[in-house]
Amino acid sequence: MSNVAAQLSAWAWHLIPANPIVLRVVQGSARRSRHLWLRFGYLAVLFFVVLFGAFSFSTNLSLDDLAKQSSVTFSRASIAQLMLMCFLAPVFTAGAITQERDSQTFNILLSTPLSNAQIVLGSLLSRLFFVVVLLLAGLPIFFVTTIYGGVTTSQIIESFAIAGGTAVLTGSLAIAISMIRVGTRRTIFSFYITIGLYLLTVYALGTQWSGTWVAEAPANVSGERMSWLAPFHPFLALDVALNRIQAPPFGALGNQSAVVRYLLAYPQALYVALTLALSFLLTVVSMFFVRRSALEGETSFFGKLADRIRRRPAGDRTQKPRRVWRNPIAWREAATRATAASRGVVRYAIIGGGIAAAALVLIEYHRGTLNTVTARVWLANIIMIEFGIILLVAINTAATAITKERESQTMDILLATPLSAKDLVWGKLRGLVSFTAGPICVPVGTLLVFGLYDLFRDIKVPVVSIEVWFELMVLLLAYAAFACMLGMHFSLRIKQTVKAVMVSVGVMALLCLVAGGLAQAIIGSLDAGGAFIAAFTPFTAISVLVNPVTLFGDVPQKLAANLDNVRGFAVIGSAIAALVVCGIVAGMYKSMVRNFDMIIRKQSGQ
Repeated sequence: MSNVAAQLSAWAWHLIPANPIVLRVVQGSARRSRHLWLRFGYLAVLFFVVLFGAFSFSTNLSLDDLAKQSSVTFSRASIAQLMLMCFLAPVFTAGAITQERDSQTFNILLSTPLSNAQIVLGSLLSRLFFVVVLLLAGLPIFFVTTIYGGVTTSQIIESFAIAGGTAVLTGSLAIAISMIRVGTRRTIFSFYITIGLYLLTVYALGTQWSGTWVAEAPANVSGERMSWLAPFHPFLALDVALNRIQAPPFGALGNQSAVVRYLLAYPQALYVALTLALSFLLTVVSMFFVRRSALEGETSFFGKLADRIRRRPAGDRTQKPRRVWRNPIAWREAATRATAASRGVVRYAIIGGGIAAAALVLIEYHRGTLNTVTARVWLANIIMIEFGIILLVAINTAATAITKERESQTMDILLATPLSAKDLVWGKLRGLVSFTAGPICVPVGTLLVFGLYDLFRDIKVPVVSIEVWFELMVLLLAYAAFACMLGMHFSLRIKQTVKAVMVSVGVMALLCLVAGGLAQAIIGSLDAGGAFIAAFTPFTAISVLVNPVTLFGDVPQKLAANLDNVRGFAVIGSAIAALVVCGIVAGMYKSMVRNFDMIIRKQSGQ
């Protein structure tokens, strides 16, 4: 009996605490300067949010006002922490397998005596270690907000529990996808698309659609109620933990089953429990895919069956001739990106989902179920979700534009052709923008349809003005070109695909957050003139151009009185903003062309 206990303890010891993968990654990566700067950046963001809230304190505030302001600061810091966790956790964990694949060490790892459980848990826990360290490092910053009251210890614990549960779930899901999909370079790309779509869509449904609200939940000052989606969404659960939304009392849910009563009465606690349970399930499932034959490069049973179904008669194996553009690089980028398996599915999913959502809103608006104000809100949210995904697709695709040439050993072939650096860079930029132009047509077409619909009905204050579709088309194309140029910039300067994608997405997200926050702070005090400033950041442009009533405190009467001024400022602001963004893209393009040969030669010599 003692021998069995000793064997079990030794097995548990080598499974997690003495796991070789955990020890190798933690001891080796913890000394890298990159992780030091990452921790510094994480803490700097949280410190900036808390410091910004402290600056808004006035010396004449009472203790109650100080407590309220401290509570607002804590809420902002908690939301920022959760957003960072949603971004950083999958980056660390999904890169666990892709880095092994890129460095050709995954097959060596499979040949070791390590079990499937050791490989999966080692890959997961070694990366989650850095995420947990980040959470613990930010704990003192959150306790600073308790100085003036208004923030309880239980709120801090719940906030950290939600962030930690989200990190564990996204990490487990990333490891499972990496194992099942052989850890391809597009693992992070596909994962971010799925997570981003889920977070944005479910949050919009939970906050904007009253059909998801729990009738027994008390309404807050704005008239919003808790959604039944709260136990399944981190930000909706965080709203309950921060008391921004009130959960219904347990006793008021007597007509519901016991499980539903606990889900709705304690959404933040149930969210943490559900994420941990789902993480455990995903981890166990991923263990069965570690040594599958597909990971060794062999064709699986379903792959062989699909090959037999697609097989054509002899002599019918030729392809139709294709018309290549004058710049072959541009044609290849646009054509191959659109037909690639993962990106093609995502591209058509964006187009199909956008058309379906727009058609649903138009039908409900025609029936009178949605009034003009509600229809604007839905349109703005749908278009922001669509463009957020488009922007993510563009930045991820561009970040692999040059690194994939290095990894597939085709960069030397391109350099041996008569194509110059200008042809290469311009071709990739044009092809990538052409690739994103198709999905951008969906939100633009949606606005055009709504504009024409209200124009023919001769409505004085339409859902959207007729010219908004053209303004947003110009702005969205300009911002998509900037995203592509930014991704190409890091793809040229960074040799590893995973690192290039991570840095590109991080920089783009930071730019959108900082620029959007500054623009939103300025817009609130300019009334109609806010439409001019809003055009200089992508998401404020969508929010204000589609739903300009936000400029006037959500008072439709003020919008009706100032509609002509709003339209004039929007036209001027959109034109100038598009020119400014195109000027930035042109400057980045010239700099990239000028340094292209030098960087490529320098990297070839390393």
